[in-house]
This record gives sequence, structure tokens and C-alpha cells, in this order.
Amino acid sequence: MNVRTAWTHAAAKIGMKQITHHDLRHLFATICIESGVDIPTVSRWLGHKDGGALCMKTYGHLRQDHSLAQAQRVSFDMSA
Repeated sequence: MNVRTAWTHAAAKIGMKQITHHDLRHLFATICIESGVDIPTVSRWLGHKDGGALCMKTYGHLRQDHSLAQAQRVSFDMSA
């Protein structure tokens, strides 16, 4: 059984459509960015040579959501 056939069987077993390598790549990038890895680093990990431009275009909305969540954690309480 080759990898493609194995993926197809695994996806069907859990009721999903076929999973492609692009789906896995997108999942990897999404998890990295949502975990706080900066976009230029994720871009390099994906093999991009554009300094993060494509990742920012594709995943920038995730970073904005993440940044808002992180900003809400900031406290300016000087007594701490």
C-alpha cells in the first residue's frame, strides 16, 4: 500500500474527504502560527524564500487573532 492509498483509507475511516499533503502543510503552518511561532520562521520552515510575504498573505488573519488574544493578557498594573 502506498502513502496516498493509506491516507485515503485513513480519511475514509474517520469520515473525512481525502487528505492531501497540502492539507497537512496548511495544518502544520496554522498550528505553528496559532502556537505563537512568528510568520518569518514558519515561512522558512515551509521552504519559502520571500521573507514571509506568502505566509502573511495566507495566514495573516490567524496572526491578527492571536495578537489580539495576546494583547488581552498584557497588564499595566504597576503593583505587580
